[in-house]
Amino acid sequence: MPSDYFEMMLRSLNLTTEEREMVVEKRKEQCICDICPTFRECGGEKEGNEGFAFCTLGTSNCILKEVECLCSTCPLSREMGLAYSYYCTRGSETQQKIRDVIGVK
Repeated sequence: MPSDYFEMMLRSLNLTTEEREMVVEKRKEQCICDICPTFRECGGEKEGNEGFAFCTLGTSNCILKEVECLCSTCPLSREMGLAYSYYCTRGSETQQKIRDVIGVK
């Protein structure tokens, strides 16, 4: 596996809007955010949908406090070789990578 599998995947995605939506839906099905203590702290249902895939979509609209992170145990994280955590409060993998590159926390 390449050292930065996630970046390789991003570059290889030349998808239509419909295809992207299908990828996001598949990721939501694999997502474990709904059992995460940080997510449950905000009530979860306030997000207004099921399966959240914050690692792909970015931050939550209701989570204000980090409790405990399960991101490293998520099938999506392992499958995509993700390096970060707390996607629900800190942003998607891409957003966190960009902040690291430009030196913004």
